[in-house]
Amino acid sequence: MKWAILLYATLLYPTGEQQQVISWNLPFQTYEQCEAFYYEQKENLHKGVITHGKEKYHPEIELLEMGCAKGVIKAKGEKPVMSGEVPLYLRGDPV
Repeated sequence: MKWAILLYATLLYPTGEQQQVISWNLPFQTYEQCEAFYYEQKENLHKGVITHGKEKYHPEIELLEMGCAKGVIKAKGEKPVMSGEVPLYLRGDPV
């Protein structure tokens, strides 16, 4: 079993459907490390996830939520299970 504290984002389609994006490329050992990185880089993180969402999912997708959570993979090839989400940004908050 592999786990890490990760940045996650919830994107919102114009239809109201949601898409969760998880960043396995930036693992942290603690929530505090994740939160510190988020606040240091939030402008770049927001721009990056919105650009990714528009290119991959829908040209009018919006950022609904972003924060830190614990991601667990129980076996190789399985999708990660996320828990303990700590939202650091909610739609409408100032960036």
